[in-house]
Amino acid sequence: MDEKQRSSAAIVSEGQHIATAVQADPEPQAPIEPPLEACCTSGCAPCIFDDYAEQMNEYRVAHMAWKARQAAKQ
Repeated sequence: MDEKQRSSAAIVSEGQHIATAVQADPEPQAPIEPPLEACCTSGCAPCIFDDYAEQMNEYRVAHMAWKARQAAKQ
Protein backbone atom coordinates (compact mmCIF):
# COMPACT_ATOMS: atom_id res chain seq x y z
CA MET A 1 0.00 0.00 0.00
CA ASP A 2 1.53 3.31 -1.03
CA GLU A 3 1.36 6.57 0.98
CA LYS A 4 -1.70 7.87 -0.89
CA GLN A 5 -3.63 4.65 -0.23
CA ARG A 6 -2.64 4.70 3.46
CA SER A 7 -3.77 8.32 3.73
CA SER A 8 -7.10 7.51 2.07
CA ALA A 9 -7.59 4.52 4.36
CA ALA A 10 -6.90 6.69 7.42
CA ILE A 11 -9.47 9.27 6.26
CA VAL A 12 -12.09 6.58 5.69
CA SER A 13 -11.32 5.03 9.07
CA GLU A 14 -11.63 8.43 10.80
CA GLY A 15 -14.90 9.10 8.97
CA GLN A 16 -16.30 5.76 10.10
CA HIS A 17 -15.24 6.52 13.67
CA ILE A 18 -17.02 9.88 13.60
CA ALA A 19 -20.13 8.35 12.03
CA THR A 20 -20.20 5.67 14.73
CA ALA A 21 -19.88 8.28 17.47
CA VAL A 22 -22.72 10.33 16.00
CA GLN A 23 -24.95 7.29 15.68
CA ALA A 24 -24.24 6.24 19.25
CA ASP A 25 -26.48 9.12 20.37
CA PRO A 26 -28.74 9.94 17.42
CA GLU A 27 -30.93 13.02 17.51
CA PRO A 28 -34.52 12.13 18.44
CA GLN A 29 -36.98 12.49 15.58
CA ALA A 30 -40.30 14.26 15.97
CA PRO A 31 -43.39 12.11 15.52
CA ILE A 32 -45.36 12.54 12.32
CA GLU A 33 -48.54 14.53 12.78
CA PRO A 34 -51.58 12.59 11.62
CA PRO A 35 -53.62 14.26 8.89
CA LEU A 36 -56.90 15.88 9.96
CA GLU A 37 -58.90 13.36 7.95
CA ALA A 38 -57.38 10.52 9.99
CA CYS A 39 -59.62 11.48 12.92
CA CYS A 40 -62.91 9.61 12.98
CA THR A 41 -64.63 12.51 14.84
CA SER A 42 -66.51 10.09 17.08
CA GLY A 43 -64.95 11.30 20.31
CA CYS A 44 -62.56 8.39 20.83
CA ALA A 45 -60.60 8.36 24.03
CA PRO A 46 -57.79 8.71 23.38
CA CYS A 47 -58.08 10.43 20.02
CA ILE A 48 -55.20 10.01 17.59
CA PHE A 49 -54.46 13.69 18.22
CA ASP A 50 -54.24 13.02 21.97
CA ASP A 51 -51.69 10.30 21.19
CA TYR A 52 -49.81 12.68 18.91
CA ALA A 53 -49.74 15.39 21.59
CA GLU A 54 -48.34 12.90 24.10
CA GLN A 55 -45.72 11.74 21.59
CA MET A 56 -44.75 15.38 20.92
CA ASN A 57 -44.31 16.02 24.65
CA GLU A 58 -42.10 12.94 24.95
CA TYR A 59 -40.14 14.07 21.89
CA ARG A 60 -39.61 17.57 23.33
CA VAL A 61 -38.25 16.14 26.57
CA ALA A 62 -36.01 13.67 24.72
CA HIS A 63 -34.78 16.35 22.31
CA MET A 64 -33.95 18.78 25.12
CA ALA A 65 -31.99 16.04 26.89
CA TRP A 66 -30.19 15.19 23.65
CA LYS A 67 -29.27 18.84 23.09
CA ALA A 68 -27.91 19.05 26.64
CA ARG A 69 -25.78 15.95 26.03
CA GLN A 70 -24.45 17.44 22.80
CA ALA A 71 -23.57 20.71 24.53
CA ALA A 72 -21.79 18.80 27.31
CA LYS A 73 -19.63 17.02 24.71
CA GLN A 74 -18.25 20.30 23.38
